[in-house]
Amino acid sequence: MPVREQVSFVGGALAVPALTAMLLDAVPADRAGTAGAVLNTARQVDGAIAVAVFGALLAGADSFLAGMHWSMLLAAVGLLTTAGATLTLPGAGRADAPAAA
Repeated sequence: MPVREQVSFVGGALAVPALTAMLLDAVPADRAGTAGAVLNTARQVDGAIAVAVFGALLAGADSFLAGMHWSMLLAAVGLLTTAGATLTLPGAGRADAPAAA
């Protein structure tokens, strides 16, 4: 397995359980199945869209390097947007907010 895939695999392996635990902690117990299903469906759909978008950026650019630069710029903007949106969630950044399990 190439190093890039190993890093992605490790990152996902660390992030997904924490994300799932936070989600299931935030919904009533009788809706946990629906919440988990929506989370996993969104992850799969978003992953497929990301592959298509980044593939199109790489294929449509003048060179591989130019496509990679656009892809990384788009990924960075998405990461910053997500981080900013996370800070608007109820309890985000508060010292008295309950810690995730």
